[in-house]
Amino acid sequence: MKFDGIPFVDPHLYRSIVGGLQYLSFTRPDVAFAVHTVSKYMHNLLEPHWTVVKRILRYLKSTISHALLIQPSTAVKLHCFSDAD
Repeated sequence: MKFDGIPFVDPHLYRSIVGGLQYLSFTRPDVAFAVHTVSKYMHNLLEPHWTVVKRILRYLKSTISHALLIQPSTAVKLHCFSDAD
């Protein structure tokens, strides 16, 4: 998919939306990998890349109530979990 497809007509729109998605991935780690993948094509973007961005946006619309809630707190506790298989 890297070289298949016609060039996207509005690169500014693509870069603007993907840039916003990069900030969103701080509170939505479930989309972080997909956003990282589409951000790799900023310089050579094609129509299939735009289709993937629209799919990410549709996913976010359907899961609008899912997010990490980050609130200020005086007690600092760090919990880490690891699965070392």
